[in-house]
Amino acid sequence: MIDRKHFGKRVGAERRRLGMTQEDLAGSLSVTAQAVSKWERGESLPDPELLLALSHLFGKTVNALLEDRDPFQKMGLTGEVRDGVTILTGARDLSAYDSFVRSIRREKAVPKNWERAALPGHPLAEGGAEIAKRGGLILEIGAGPGGGFMPHVLRADPDASVVVTDLVPGVLTEWKRFLDAELGSPNLWYAACDFTALPFPDGVFDTVADGGGIANAIGDKRTALREAYRVLKSGGALFTYGLFVTSETAASLPEDVLALLRREYPDAFPDLYEAAVLAGFARIESVTSSARPTDRDDSGFAARCRELGVNVPRTAFVRVCTKR
Repeated sequence: MIDRKHFGKRVGAERRRLGMTQEDLAGSLSVTAQAVSKWERGESLPDPELLLALSHLFGKTVNALLEDRDPFQKMGLTGEVRDGVTILTGARDLSAYDSFVRSIRREKAVPKNWERAALPGHPLAEGGAEIAKRGGLILEIGAGPGGGFMPHVLRADPDASVVVTDLVPGVLTEWKRFLDAELGSPNLWYAACDFTALPFPDGVFDTVADGGGIANAIGDKRTALREAYRVLKSGGALFTYGLFVTSETAASLPEDVLALLRREYPDAFPDLYEAAVLAGFARIESVTSSARPTDRDDSGFAARCRELGVNVPRTAFVRVCTKR
């Protein structure tokens, strides 16, 4: 079955790729700009001769223009599809997260985070734009209600091809509902999976985007890094964002406070640079931003620091790790 709206999105994306206006495309096909506009809005389809002309102009097969891609089918992945989300978590019981999903829906966290991604100075904006510029197939791991890099990628390029993942299917359902209404893109796919044991084959993604998922991984973070490395193509890159307490800051804390914070919030301390090297990445470039003090932070870690009477700045970074 042909999705006319998706066809229209593909025509618009290919037209923009060639730097053409609707009038330019109409002129090259000897049709009206109104006809092109109707195609792109999904209100009509061109006749077979025009479809063939579009195919030659765009360098795409007619089938590629008309039919939705399914990267999961190409990868040989099978799983239950629930509300447009492919479930690749096996028999794992995730019902403990039901109240979390309800709170996301109640608080409208997804649309709020989409709007926040448009605010100037967001720490993930530059990385998202760079990921979009790289093109190819992008994997967003551990998207969560914030979306990681994905909202910034899509704001930079609404036609980007992104596989959005999270452990919790309900989180992905909220993103799918919102982005279907906001963008209607045919280039977004959703999979519930554990990113310490990714279900994808080796070497299939051009970029892996991690907007904080690895730091919050349930399981071994070094395993998650190795999995990100495995599914990347040669020359592909992992973009990872995180907040951590530097060794200098940790050394300045009272010993009892440091011991308690390390026990309760171990993820606040490790800088995974060494682990990225051990995972096999050939080139690692880090861009750090100014430290974020916990007295101006609303995280659980920050609240605990305030209870303990300490202000513990965490350094934010975006790290780009390139695969050999």
